[in-house]
Amino acid sequence: MLHRRRGACLLIVLSSMAFAGTDLESNKTGRRNTSGVLPITTSSARARKQFEHAMQNLEYVRSDTAVADLRQAVKTDPRFAQAHILLSYLSKAPEEQRTSRTRAKQLAPHVSEGERLLIRWLAGVQEDNYVPAIAAMNDLLAKYPRDERVAFIAGMWLVGQERYSQAVTILERAVKLAPDYPAALNELAYAYAFSGSFEAAFEVMKRYVALQPDQPNPYDSYGEILRLAGKFEAALEQYRMSIRVDPSFGSELGVADTLAVMGHEQEAREEYQRAIVLVANEAERVEYEMQSAATWIREDNHKQACKALGEVARHAHTAGLGRLEAEAHRVLAIYERDYKSAMKQVQAAQAALEHGHEMSLTEKTEEQARIIRVKAVRSAEAQGFDVASGAVKLLESMAQKSRSQVVHYSYEASAGALLLAQGKYAEAISHLEEEAENPLTMRLLRKAYSMTGATPQAEQMGARLTNLNMPTAEQALVVPRFRASLVSQAKHP
Repeated sequence: MLHRRRGACLLIVLSSMAFAGTDLESNKTGRRNTSGVLPITTSSARARKQFEHAMQNLEYVRSDTAVADLRQAVKTDPRFAQAHILLSYLSKAPEEQRTSRTRAKQLAPHVSEGERLLIRWLAGVQEDNYVPAIAAMNDLLAKYPRDERVAFIAGMWLVGQERYSQAVTILERAVKLAPDYPAALNELAYAYAFSGSFEAAFEVMKRYVALQPDQPNPYDSYGEILRLAGKFEAALEQYRMSIRVDPSFGSELGVADTLAVMGHEQEAREEYQRAIVLVANEAERVEYEMQSAATWIREDNHKQACKALGEVARHAHTAGLGRLEAEAHRVLAIYERDYKSAMKQVQAAQAALEHGHEMSLTEKTEEQARIIRVKAVRSAEAQGFDVASGAVKLLESMAQKSRSQVVHYSYEASAGALLLAQGKYAEAISHLEEEAENPLTMRLLRKAYSMTGATPQAEQMGARLTNLNMPTAEQALVVPRFRASLVSQAKHP
C-alpha cells in the first residue's frame, strides 16, 4: 500500500529498522549487541513488548494500530528514545510529531550510537536539515551492513525522494540478506514500478502475496502497481481481494483511486465516502476528501471542484492541519481559469502556512516551495514575467540553502516554465528535464520538445502522459484533458 503514505512516504515502515533488534537486550541490561543489528534501549520489558507489537503492525502496514502501540510504549517507558522518534514519524498529529521528536533528541545521549544515528537522521529530515541527516543515514548503513531492515529503510527513503535506481540497489540488498522479508519485497516492487520495470514489479509482488496470503496489504499493493501499469480490472480484483481478507483494512481507497483514473468519477466518489468511514484520524480524512475533490477536476466541473476543495481547506483549517489547508488552496490556484483568482488562492495557501498550525519545518518549507512554484508558473503563463522572475529567484535561493528534492524540483520546474513562456525553449528543456515525473512539468516539457523540433521526445512524453495513472491532483489537472485533446485531434486531424 502506497496511497496511505501520501505526504509521509517514510512513515509506514521506518521503525522496521528498529524491529531488527527486538530480540536483543539493551546495554542497560548488561548484554552486548553482537548480532550486527540495531539495538533497542529500554529498561522496561513491557515497553519492549509494546514496541515489538508496533513494529509488527507497521510491517503489516497497519499504521494506526502501530501508533497506538508506540503511544503505549512511551507511556510505559517515557525514556524510550527510539519509540519516541518513530512515533514522531508515524503520527499524523502535528503536535505529537513535534513533542515526540523533541523528546527523542533530548534522550539521544543516553542510548546506543546506532540509535543516536537513527534519531539524527529521522529528526533531520523533518527539520529540513538534510546534510547531517543523510550523513547519519549513511553512517547507519555502514555500521549495520548486514541488517536487512537498515537497508530496507534506506531504500524506502530513496523511493520517497524519487531516486528509484538507488532505491532498487539498496532494496535488492535487503532482499538478498533476507529473501523472505515481506516489507522489503513490497517496497522493492514499488521501486521497480516507479522505474517503469513493471514485469519485475509483478514478479516481486507475486512473491509478496505468496508470503502473506492471509494479509490484506499484499493484495492492496499489487492492486496499486497493476493500476500504475494501466491494468485496471486486474487492479480492482486485487483490491477487492484485500477487502475480502480484511474489510476494515481500507482498500476501498484503492478501489476509489482506480475508478477515478479510469474516468468513473461518480463511482469513485461513492467509494471515497466508504473509505472515509474507516479512517481513524483527521489528517487521513482530509487527504481522502482531497482525493474525492479531484474527481470533479477530472470531470472539469469547475463549480463543484472549487466547492469541494474549499470544503477541504475549511476542514483542514478547523482540524489544525495547515499544510493540507495550504495544499487545497494550491490545487485551486493551479485549477482556477482566471489569473487573478489563481493569485488569490496562492495568497490563501501562503496564509494557511502562517496561521500558526503545528507542522515540521520540512513540511512548511516544501509546501512553501510548491506554492511559489505555482505563482511562478501561472505568472509566466499570464506573461507576468516580473512576478514570475521574482518567484524563480526566491526558489533558487531556497534551493541553495536546502537539500530537499521538493525545493530543488520546484525551482527547476519554475525556471523552465518561465524560459518556456519567454520562448527560450532549449534553455527551458534543461531545467524541465530535472523533474520529468510530475505531469505539470511533463506537459511543459512536451511543448518545449515540440517547439525545438524534438518530435520523438515530444511523442514519448505524450505517451507517458497518456498512460500516467497516479490518482493525484496533478494527474487530475493534466492527464484527462490531455487524453481528450488527443481524441479530438484524431477525429479532426
